[in-house]
Amino acid sequence: MIRFGYAQEIITPPVGVKLSGYINERPNEGMYDDLMVKAIMLESKGTRFGLVTFDLLKLLPPMLAALETALTAGFGRELFQNLILSATHSHTASEFPADEAELAAADPRTRYAFDRTVQAAVRAVERALMNLQEGELEVGSVYNNPYGFVRRYWMKDGTIVTNPGWRNPDIDKEESDFDRTIGILALKQHGRLAALIANIANHGDTTGGNLVSADWYGRFALEIQHRLQSGLPVMVVDDASGNINHFDFRQDFCQTSPLEAVRIGRGYAEIVLDALDRLEPVEEADVEIRNSTVVIPTRKISDAEYADAQHTLATVPDIPKEGDLESQDLARKVPAALRYFAQCVIDCRDKSEPGHTVRLTSVKLGKKLAFMSLPGEPFSGIAAAIRKQSPCQYTFIIELAQSFSRYIPMPECFRYGGYEVQPRLNSVAPNAADVLIQAAIANLRS
Repeated sequence: MIRFGYAQEIITPPVGVKLSGYINERPNEGMYDDLMVKAIMLESKGTRFGLVTFDLLKLLPPMLAALETALTAGFGRELFQNLILSATHSHTASEFPADEAELAAADPRTRYAFDRTVQAAVRAVERALMNLQEGELEVGSVYNNPYGFVRRYWMKDGTIVTNPGWRNPDIDKEESDFDRTIGILALKQHGRLAALIANIANHGDTTGGNLVSADWYGRFALEIQHRLQSGLPVMVVDDASGNINHFDFRQDFCQTSPLEAVRIGRGYAEIVLDALDRLEPVEEADVEIRNSTVVIPTRKISDAEYADAQHTLATVPDIPKEGDLESQDLARKVPAALRYFAQCVIDCRDKSEPGHTVRLTSVKLGKKLAFMSLPGEPFSGIAAAIRKQSPCQYTFIIELAQSFSRYIPMPECFRYGGYEVQPRLNSVAPNAADVLIQAAIANLRS
């Protein structure tokens, strides 16, 4: 029989803790809605595994290390290895230290929020395990993602620009299409829908500002609960979205606001709810879990690129930008953005490691259902390549999971530019996508 349990805990930080998502610093000034850590534990034929999602932009190494220590101490190494930990990618969530030195120097409020997030995750997993009961799983998908757009555009001059601006007359077309499939997993107990998992490709950058919010992920959950008149747990695991966001550049209206988060969350809820009566049962089956590691190579900076970056820092005036410094500012050639990314080029060459090791986790429930973790922000083409060779009918790709990495573009994207391929500290080499695809397929097919 299949059993599952669920729990969630609030991880909203106190006022003053910095928010992640943009280049400039943004201290939290309050909140629109709470951030959550959500845990769903499952068991089939005696093997337990689970998904744990955090309303955070990303899981950085100090947080991952602290979670590993706490969860292993609480539940044992074997269960920890059977968990997939991921972030939803909200751009209005807590910013935590990027390395152990920053963590040691963190201010008391940030350290408080960091520790409480780890403790909340332990409590959520503990209660989810205590709540294990027999139930039924149903899985399906719908090819309908009207709120996601490829954010990289071919311009009429033959270049690629990320987020080129509303109704820009120089836009030719989107760089590519993407898989608009939304995966849906319904968990039922006692004759009712008891929990819901959705696998959706989109960025969590709709709210903006200096107030904490779970972004459209939180509004999606609230709308599902409102429509079903139930407080059931609703979890979103982010599909590969490195080149996807919610901006429709054919339109010219404000697309960054709390109301935009509500609009998109409600829209996704409508799509998922409409598909619930078309899901297929998932029978009890053997669970196959595989953890592996792979080294993602770091991008190499040429002498010419390095010299160009030095020239930019020497010639572009140091003019601070008012408001948020975003990816669009690179396309607009805002001086602050040009200087920032020039310094990133120098740091990539001077300070990067040759590569970084990431952990991949695959969970297969028979031939019907699989979960595959990916680090960082992989492009949608990576997910499509993995699904094409997956042995399971439904494969939920979960980005921002298990390990920290940066954008992982398709190899051809590096030839044309754009925000995502800009060098950063330990940013990936052009062959990183191929390395990740091969490793993920090997995990699933082992």
